[in-house]
This record gives sequence, C-alpha cells and structure tokens, in this order.
Amino acid sequence: MRKGIAFLSLVFGVAMCAAALDLLPGAYLPFEASPAVLGSAGGVLIVVALALLARDHSGSDVIAVILLLAFSAITGWLTFYGPEGIIEGGLSFIPGSVSQALGRLLFGLGVVGCVGAAAMALRRLFR
Repeated sequence: MRKGIAFLSLVFGVAMCAAALDLLPGAYLPFEASPAVLGSAGGVLIVVALALLARDHSGSDVIAVILLLAFSAITGWLTFYGPEGIIEGGLSFIPGSVSQALGRLLFGLGVVGCVGAAAMALRRLFR
C-alpha cells in the first residue's frame, strides 16, 4: 500500500512538474495555477514519494525537513506576496477585508508551525 501511494505521488509529481515546464499539453492537466505554483506542488509530491520510500529514520527525517520547509515556502509566499483575493474567507458574516486579514494571519501561523516542526526534526536528526 505504501509503495503504491509513493508511486502515485511520484507519477503525479513528475506530471505536474512537466506541465509547469510546458512539456505536456495544457489539456492533460487542466490546472489554473501559475507554472511556479504547479512546479513547486509537483516537487512537494516527489518529496512525499521519496519520504514514503525511505528505509531509515535519518533519511526520512531529512526528507521531512525538506517537505516542511517547502510547505512553509509555498504558504509564506501566499501569505506575504499573494495577490489580493487569493485567500478567500468562508465566513460570509464578516467583511471581506477582515476575512482577508484573518486568512493571512492563519496562513502565517501555518508557516511558523511548519518552520518549528522542521527545527524539531533537525534537532532530532543531529542528536
């Protein structure tokens, strides 16, 4: 089961990276994302596949650190440099500007959490 999920993650990650580099026609993967976001998401899927295939704990710890830092980079870009309206709030009873600020705050907390988890994994790795 684990190897099957790793294989699917690897196939979809390579396909997303190929689509980001315009190696596949747009009809194969109908995403409405920029090539940078598509490529980074594909790279994350490839790292997930490698983490599932890692045999020892130190290798999986290194891959987990890379994965967590990739999540923080993507989420940090969305939080600080994403265009207006990219973070939509699902709460209809609060104004849009407050919803945007709340969404960016929560995404920022996610960045802090991912960096903290990566630091803990690094600490465990070098013990």
